[in-house]
Amino acid sequence: MDTFLAALFSGTSRGAIYALVALGLVIVWRGAGVVNFAQMGQAMFSTYIASTLIQNGNPYWVGFFVALFAGAALGALLDILVMRPLSNKKKTELLSSESMRAAIPVIASLGILGVLQALAGIIWAAEERGFPAPAAQEGFTVAGSVMPFTSFDVFVISIVLATLTMTTIFFKKTGVGLAMRATALNQEVARLSGIRTNFTRTLSWAISGAASSLAGLLITPTSNLSPNTLDLVLIIGFTAAVVGGLDSPAGAVLGGFILGLVISFVTFYLSPEDVFLSILAVLLIVLIVKPRGILGGKDSRRV
Repeated sequence: MDTFLAALFSGTSRGAIYALVALGLVIVWRGAGVVNFAQMGQAMFSTYIASTLIQNGNPYWVGFFVALFAGAALGALLDILVMRPLSNKKKTELLSSESMRAAIPVIASLGILGVLQALAGIIWAAEERGFPAPAAQEGFTVAGSVMPFTSFDVFVISIVLATLTMTTIFFKKTGVGLAMRATALNQEVARLSGIRTNFTRTLSWAISGAASSLAGLLITPTSNLSPNTLDLVLIIGFTAAVVGGLDSPAGAVLGGFILGLVISFVTFYLSPEDVFLSILAVLLIVLIVKPRGILGGKDSRRV
């Protein structure tokens, strides 16, 4: 029983992290129609900024909110300086293929990830450092046993659920959110309808950048911060988004918790070496049964 509870609590807390990463991917996909593989590079960079501020004597919450602002600003700059020129580039013989045009932003995001990691290595000398948590990290005691579930885990889960609620309301109930979805589906039609497509695209990148920074701030207290420390989290977060439905914020969160629990139970009951095989099995099963993801709608775009 203790092993089951430990696996459940551990999976829930880690699943919340994966859910937040997946949610950030869904935001930029819904708003700009791009899978942003640079997301955790943005998270890493803004978390280094927060860590530097805290190490220099500033309060935790100053570093926290500065990192969120830095993440949003970085996301907006990446769209303005890189993604927008690529999307506005006139069709050439090289870009005549629709699949090629769709692949260019994804390739660019991978390049941005490499640049951000290199810059972090130059600025902070690839220094691996710890990062504080805003809540206690001592496990709760259940039936006389200390469980791997802490006040910090409760804080993380609360943040994820609050972010999901605000994201859902934003996309479904506000004019700007609906405009972002229309821009991602068909930029030309959205522009002809009077939507400021450049603004909505940049806003989606800014919101995703802030969400990415939030993920980085919540991940690093349980692991050391380094230029490459979040790469694995990006892979799991992307898988969670695909499993849940890349066009569904609720699906992204559901996918994150599913993978968190799968990874935890496989680690506790089988072996850590079987984790990646189990993730692949979950992904294949979902893609076979529901190719658009568990909560992906009928009008969802395919990746």
